[in-house]
Amino acid sequence: MPPDRHPRLTMPAGRVLGVMLIALSIAALFNSEAMVRAGESMKRGHTRDIVLSVAHPLDDVAGAVGLHLPRKGLDLAFGQQSKTAKGTELEAGSTAILRANKRKQQGFAQPTRQNEVDLLVTGDSEAQFVGEVLTDVLPSDLFDVSVVARNATGLTNPEFFNWEINARQEIAARHPDAVVMVIGGNDGFNVLVNGQLYGPETPQWQLEYARRTAVVMRELASGGTRPVYWVPPPTARADELNRIFASQNKAVERAARAVPGARYVDIYWTLNKGRYSDSLKIDGQRVLARQSDGVHFSRDGAVAPARLILRAMAKDYKVLRSDAGG
Repeated sequence: MPPDRHPRLTMPAGRVLGVMLIALSIAALFNSEAMVRAGESMKRGHTRDIVLSVAHPLDDVAGAVGLHLPRKGLDLAFGQQSKTAKGTELEAGSTAILRANKRKQQGFAQPTRQNEVDLLVTGDSEAQFVGEVLTDVLPSDLFDVSVVARNATGLTNPEFFNWEINARQEIAARHPDAVVMVIGGNDGFNVLVNGQLYGPETPQWQLEYARRTAVVMRELASGGTRPVYWVPPPTARADELNRIFASQNKAVERAARAVPGARYVDIYWTLNKGRYSDSLKIDGQRVLARQSDGVHFSRDGAVAPARLILRAMAKDYKVLRSDAGG
């Protein structure tokens, strides 16, 4: 029998497992900062404590020997920018931003075939399907839509992802003519104000959330030079989330009154008259509108909030008024 010219490469299962563990350990060391950020983003509890108890020592070791430097070098090489920093206004600032007197609604350049409106749709994971629907329904010869969803982000945990910094970076890089911001589903964290922690169901939390919203609105609107359509969460199946989302909506509405260019888009009290339902009636058909978590819209259900956004946009862009029902 001729010798096998292609012998099979085999390795004992124990050795395979050992190699995998070594590889995972090395990967964790090189990406320890991301592990810390992921842990910080979790809701408080045993799982978060376990993740951070592992991530923090790994990050200390990686930082001491410089293992984070290759990752940072690659980020710079590929144009990735840091999304966190210390000392930002999002973390701590004055509520005076909410006392600004916004003048009458501004006018914005109308889209033409020669000069489209560049629309940025961003926010947390809820922004993805909403952005896709807006891409489908907006006139493609008048609106150029970009969708950039930042999953698992919010305003109450800037140590994980700082939206003030990200908003500044996105505006500088993309120069959009208008922004749709869909965010809030991950904002159940306590907030620290003047050394005191406040929970989501307190008036202090709502005030701080309004302040933080105004900070990011101001970055996105660039002094009112572009409209920002801010869309906080809809009703949720869980009562606890519902109360948090209701507080957020009130906070966002307050912030939008103070920031030039900002528009509050209400999908909480408007859709289904403020009552949660897994399904919605759209164009005469009953569709499954929510995903299994009782928060996110399905692809079909995202049509409902997208139409409310279009209605808000129609106040600024005349071409949309017939499609948005006037």
